Amino acid sequence: MPMYKCKVATPGGRVLEKTLTGVTKAFLRSHLEAEGNFILEIRRVDGLWSLLRGGRGAGHVKMKDFLSFNQELAMLLKAGLPIISALDAIIEKRESSKFTAILKEIRNDVSGGESFSGAFDRFSHVFSKLYVASLQAGEKSGNIISALSRHVDYIKKMAAVKRRVVSASVYPAILSLASVAALLFLLTYVVPSFMKTYLEAGTSLPAITLFLVKIGQFLSAHFQTLVLFASLGFVLYSFAGRTETGRLLMDRTILRFPFLGKIYLHFILSRFARTMAMVLSAGSSLMESLRISTTTLDNQFLRLRLTEARRALDAGGSLSESLSKSGVLPGLAIRMIDAGEQSGALEPVFLDMAEFYETDVDTKLSILMSSMEPALMITMGLLIGFIVLAMYLPIFQMASMVG
Repeated sequence: MPMYKCKVATPGGRVLEKTLTGVTKAFLRSHLEAEGNFILEIRRVDGLWSLLRGGRGAGHVKMKDFLSFNQELAMLLKAGLPIISALDAIIEKRESSKFTAILKEIRNDVSGGESFSGAFDRFSHVFSKLYVASLQAGEKSGNIISALSRHVDYIKKMAAVKRRVVSASVYPAILSLASVAALLFLLTYVVPSFMKTYLEAGTSLPAITLFLVKIGQFLSAHFQTLVLFASLGFVLYSFAGRTETGRLLMDRTILRFPFLGKIYLHFILSRFARTMAMVLSAGSSLMESLRISTTTLDNQFLRLRLTEARRALDAGGSLSESLSKSGVLPGLAIRMIDAGEQSGALEPVFLDMAEFYETDVDTKLSILMSSMEPALMITMGLLIGFIVLAMYLPIFQMASMVG
């Protein structure tokens, strides 16, 4: 996500400068103001270079390094080491990197009297609000080890769900690319070769062959132009996705795709529900849990709708009513949340909800993949069959004339 340099005045009168990530400047502003801050300046600090690097900001930390750090820290704290000693031990064995430099600053802040969670909150462009909230809950309960373990389990669970979604998409993507490459090869190389042979022989070509030849000639003559336009379209699409209006439109359009939109929505809902369950289990209030869970969503349209639901909850409505008014959650999810409110057991309800939608995503992906593979194969076979028929039809005509 884009990174912004923020200068804010806190309710306590302090002026702080933070580097934060956010989908849009407007969303980040509303998020900071909701925390009671007065915004002095918000300035974007990434641009074209960040786009060319794949959108990774300067504070990006590899997931394996983050998980390794948390597991080592939990193990050292469980062994009885104080936090500063545990951080020293981790920093000492790590190679020099940006993450190590950040850990050194966190260690110095904690040594200087800053709270553990507060030291991490200074680097909010690296560590998520969810992680900081987990540490805050661990400090309040006096059990940081449990908070670290819960967060590691959460990260692993979400990574596993994401891995299943990605792995299910790899084979159809490879098959589609191979099909397109094969068609381009036939149309730009094989078809012109046949055409040259027919012209030298003075063969009269049927309409189906002429149609295919015209397509092959067009692709051969304008191939570089088409590649240039495709590349330009990709760059424009990427930049449009970094504008507030463009990202909102794209995220809303994704949700409206037939079948795929529902899979994507259920995937997002499973992440949202699991995050809600984790933050609630850490002891955060319902309002704070909804705020943190909303910030973890990648879809801006859903973020805005759930932010409106948070405002309705703050105005005195129930959670189920507020989420129902957002119009983005399915009726089943609303009924489950309502039941959880009535029984006073929202955390297990959100866990059940996460498991339900994760299973639903797996089921729908299995159905999609099982039907997509034969559909792609049949489509590819028909297209190649059409090309082969069009190329060999003149030969059949010549053979019948000779006969």
